[in-house]
Amino acid sequence: MMKNEDKGMILKRFIENCQMLKIDQSIWQKATKTFHKLNADGVLSSEADDWLCCAIYSELQQTKMKDMRQEEDTTSRSDNDLEPWEKKTRSNSWNISLTQLLRSFNINITKFLKRMEHWNWIAQSSEVFQQEINDLERRLGITLLLQQHYKRIFNQLYVQPSTAESRAHYQMLYEFGWLLFLVVRNELPSFATTNIVNGCQVLVCTLELVYVNALEVHKSDVINTSFVGVPSKWSDNEFDTDMLLKYSALDAICGLIPELPVKGARIMKNAFFHKAVMGLFMDQRLLGNDRAMRELVKDGILEVNLTSLNRSYAVHVSDISEIDERILLKPTTYSSTEKLALRETEKRINENEADRKIISLLTNATQRDNLTKLLTDGLPQSLPVYIGGTLGKEDVSRLENSLRDMCHKLELKSPLKQDTTECRFNLVRGLYYVLLDKIIGAELRRRPSIKIAQMLKQLQRTFNATLIACCLELVLHIFGTDETQTKFPWVLNCFGIDAYEFQKIIELVVRHESGLLTRDLIKHLQEIETQCLTKLIWQKSSQLWRYVDSAGLPRFQDVQSSLGQENVKFASGSVTICLRKFYHVANQRLTYLCKCLSLVTSYTQIWHILEHSIIVHGEELLQQRHLDQLLICAIYLWGRKSHLRITFSDIIQQYRRQPHADSAIYRAVYCADGQPTTDIISFYNRVYIPLMADYAFALQCGQSDAAKETAATSRPLQELSGNNKRRLKSNVTVSPAAMPRICMANDCKAKIISDREATPKNLKRAHSNDELGHPVSSKRPNILRRRTTFL
Repeated sequence: MMKNEDKGMILKRFIENCQMLKIDQSIWQKATKTFHKLNADGVLSSEADDWLCCAIYSELQQTKMKDMRQEEDTTSRSDNDLEPWEKKTRSNSWNISLTQLLRSFNINITKFLKRMEHWNWIAQSSEVFQQEINDLERRLGITLLLQQHYKRIFNQLYVQPSTAESRAHYQMLYEFGWLLFLVVRNELPSFATTNIVNGCQVLVCTLELVYVNALEVHKSDVINTSFVGVPSKWSDNEFDTDMLLKYSALDAICGLIPELPVKGARIMKNAFFHKAVMGLFMDQRLLGNDRAMRELVKDGILEVNLTSLNRSYAVHVSDISEIDERILLKPTTYSSTEKLALRETEKRINENEADRKIISLLTNATQRDNLTKLLTDGLPQSLPVYIGGTLGKEDVSRLENSLRDMCHKLELKSPLKQDTTECRFNLVRGLYYVLLDKIIGAELRRRPSIKIAQMLKQLQRTFNATLIACCLELVLHIFGTDETQTKFPWVLNCFGIDAYEFQKIIELVVRHESGLLTRDLIKHLQEIETQCLTKLIWQKSSQLWRYVDSAGLPRFQDVQSSLGQENVKFASGSVTICLRKFYHVANQRLTYLCKCLSLVTSYTQIWHILEHSIIVHGEELLQQRHLDQLLICAIYLWGRKSHLRITFSDIIQQYRRQPHADSAIYRAVYCADGQPTTDIISFYNRVYIPLMADYAFALQCGQSDAAKETAATSRPLQELSGNNKRRLKSNVTVSPAAMPRICMANDCKAKIISDREATPKNLKRAHSNDELGHPVSSKRPNILRRRTTFL
């Protein structure tokens, strides 16, 4: 029997291991209970650590089987947003590799399999579970034999070069070939993993594919030119690498395993292997020429493919019934990507406790969910290997210096304590590396031929700073309940980042985050993007004015039809994307107000007024102001022209019902430099009407006239307002008329008036207090109570 003090230490160590592996408390408690039950006679006491490992493995497997049965009945909606290799089961309680489990309990696989055989006997485990252990042992034995064949054949296909750069290429080829074999094998039917002959066939198919791709690097010094599979004249300068598109070295490689029939390998290649590799291309786990299955190792693509396959395989072995077979590449043989991946895994285990403490400090459930999602797979603290490996020392140094400089600025300007600032920026650093990896990886998938260093140089100079700032904004939002002083746009002011440049990075992050962020974080990014579009990009200091100052702001029709390929390196393209989003927000908000104010039939004319105020008088009216202010004024101006009994109070009452409403929009409107802000009515009278009256007076639009005729024969909108549809009888439903589309006709009569000195003719202004001779009060007037009068 165990002594009490020994029992206490063993159980404490067991619990600590389970907590580091993020195993649910209910699971390890069941495992402990089962262990004590089976150890009633003290037989298991001498090797308690080993048997507790068997107990937790058995319990985890039972939890996995239960979850799998439930997963067959229910499919998570969020899975549709993930890459195929990133889909995970809803339960993370058992989502660890068996390698991690054994490493944590310090037991080797051979000893563990023997212990599990005995455990299944005394625990009377189900036949299904016992068979799973048998299959695991058989698969591992086959893999060990295949790995010996792989190493022997690889050494005959390639030679280790003398230069450091070529040795790195040689090393990555070795890692890539073995990893590709593991991933492809998992895509094939079970016969390929339980039969040594079929396993050898898959192995030689993989070796052949990687070898022919390696031949595409002409005169590569890693190729063993004495191997019979080298094409004739391959070393000649005149050698045409295009002939490799249909070249096969399968017969020559099969000859290195004399007992393996070539015919069987060909059948495996054509019937199964080819389809599995094509599936990897379709899932974007492999980049290159998917038609010929070439260009897998050229021009930096090898690094990307190696990283992608490592990610895919890591997800696969997260099922604890799987051994991480990458460890069969011995330390002297793998020193880059796989070694880094294993180190990151061990590091994350050690950091789990620290992460758990950070999460426990959050009191808001949404915040905890946001942070937990980021920390689930761990945030790296170093640049992705394939990026760092392809950049020069100066470029890597520039990226790292950007992080350090911005961290220093955060410490100087943030109201947070120093230790809190360091904690926040550690999260920012990891998030930055992950998103940089995702954005660059996506760009490489879109343009496989581009080099990473070249691509980063083509990106705008502000790309790196805005991406870091975006990561900081996400982290600040997670802890935002207690840190209101750092609310957006504080991060822009802290780093001196322009809002126009910042809104461009938001789209890249949202487009490529690939399930990394929660819905709450994505919603926050969309909200701050809207803040940039409606106000911040229109500040006088905004970089946007540099691009539109000479040509003026384009029309809605222009940004809808003239946008070609959306590429962030072209300034004009970026402006077009930005303004298209801006007009989309304007359309949404105007649509809402028109519906609420029963102005659906006037929507087109009001849109023309709004658009005119933007494209002709944007510098006078939109600069330093907010989109909503021009919306309110456009609606009121149309009401005055049409002699409608609509007041500013009516418009503002409807405006206040929107979630983005802000009283400063109508109480603190910019008037002119050096002057205090004023209310919306004063702005309308002093600034807006002198510029817009002539246009509104002459405005005509054929599309809007047709809408009026249609509305005259339909039910009044007031009868339908507030409901999407109204049921008159049991079988009759009346729906409100659809909103008119924005007029895009080239022959529309609503022409743009370019004369900016126009003065109002027949439109009369509304009065505000100061125009009526009333003393200006230091207190803001309540314009919702103040009725306007007309001369």
